[in-house]
Amino acid sequence: MKRPNQIAYEFIKGRILDGTYRPAERLVEAQLAEEIGVSRNTVKKVLLQIEQERLLVIEDNKGARVHSLSIEEIQEYYEIRKALEVLVVQSAVDLITAEQIAQMEDILITMEQLKAEENYDAYSEHNKLFHEIIYESSDKTIAVEMIRGIKTQLTRFQFRTMIAPGRADSSIIEHRLLLDGFKRRDKDAVTEAIVSHISNVSGTIARFKALFS
Repeated sequence: MKRPNQIAYEFIKGRILDGTYRPAERLVEAQLAEEIGVSRNTVKKVLLQIEQERLLVIEDNKGARVHSLSIEEIQEYYEIRKALEVLVVQSAVDLITAEQIAQMEDILITMEQLKAEENYDAYSEHNKLFHEIIYESSDKTIAVEMIRGIKTQLTRFQFRTMIAPGRADSSIIEHRLLLDGFKRRDKDAVTEAIVSHISNVSGTIARFKALFS
């Protein structure tokens, strides 16, 4: 059975990441406590915890508000992630197992089906699974930890990226190229593929700023 703080944490963080709580929206402790069914003190502690993940900003006498990222900040996160992902894929290409590559293939097939159905929520979940296999096979554990932290910040924008014109088709192609590089154990190919993938996501945000404002 989950403890009250875990229930409150999952409730609040989940609604930040799925966009229910919008950027710059103020979160009122008393309202959250009543809605979740926990004490106000529990909510206060959870808000402080989520603030450490840079998803909230807590100000004296003003309370908590959802952290709002500018387009420039979002793109900077992607630039940092790109550099870290290069380290990770170059490590993983020599360590990933045939079984893991087969799992990536199965996931990508499912992603193609979900893209055709325009089920982008499920697509995003499988996209995460695809990349998690790479992270698990890499020995660059610090880089992986940093990437996961960055991806937490960017989860809120992932769905909006996918609905940008042409992005879904490009995403499938990029993942296929990355997978093919791993199949060939080609360090140059996986490096080129991951750089192209992250750059294209960032480029989509630059071109379709209105989706992210």
